[in-house]
Amino acid sequence: MMKIRTMLCWLPLLLILSTLPLHAEVDQELLGTLELDHAPLDIAVSLSGNQVYVLDDQSRILIFSTSGRLVDQLKVPPGTDQISIGPREDLLFLGNRKDKTVQVISLTFSYKIDLSDAPLKGPANAPVAIVVFSDFQCPYCARIGAIIDRVREAYPKKVKSLYKNYPLSSHKFSLVAAKAAIAAEAQGKFWEFHDLLFQNYNRLNDQKIDDIRLSLNLDKEKFKQVMEAPETLARIQREKHEGETAGVRGTPSVFVNGRKVRRANYDGIKKAVEAALEEK
Repeated sequence: MMKIRTMLCWLPLLLILSTLPLHAEVDQELLGTLELDHAPLDIAVSLSGNQVYVLDDQSRILIFSTSGRLVDQLKVPPGTDQISIGPREDLLFLGNRKDKTVQVISLTFSYKIDLSDAPLKGPANAPVAIVVFSDFQCPYCARIGAIIDRVREAYPKKVKSLYKNYPLSSHKFSLVAAKAAIAAEAQGKFWEFHDLLFQNYNRLNDQKIDDIRLSLNLDKEKFKQVMEAPETLARIQREKHEGETAGVRGTPSVFVNGRKVRRANYDGIKKAVEAALEEK
């Protein structure tokens, strides 16, 4: 009751203040202009902020990058005059005030993910690539590797899997672990180090990471040199930025040939792989 009384005591003052004129200076800056061929009817921005959707009067949705580049366009039913995003990144709501309808469509984006320096399992020339953006302190990430291995092993000549670092700021040792994994990779032991990190995901610290190094007989000085190299941090930052550009907002995030897998379990990944193989 004390909190309620306190709030009520302030209510008259709030009412008085709400009637007073407010004076504020607002600066504005034009950041860019999207040049269109036809009149825009509505606009929406993706949850990640990576795409801008513009509905025009030709029953098209123009998809722009945040830099203003036209990425793609979609035809929508005539009469569509409203668009909205969410609650998932891949859902688009189309409103038609005349027909009093709302249609929901699912979008599938394909992203170009750089595979050149990512640790690899499977044949390098395999036509289907499973890429996981992962964090060494994430409990779900600790399980996804075995699931991806099962899917890859079902198609031994057609599927490869690759690892990308996406350390979360909420995990104290995830960045250190990512650096250590790259240092192990430099001595040819990435996957062994990867597995041991995930076996200890819930008790990682500097000592545990060094214990793993010792157990794999990795040279201490070479290991330290790679961990502390600016190039190592730059690679991790580049991989994380690449994930963010592809709509990664949590770990693990799995992509099959650049398309995000919504249900990142065995059946979901296998289904995505089979769909990719059908396109080849």
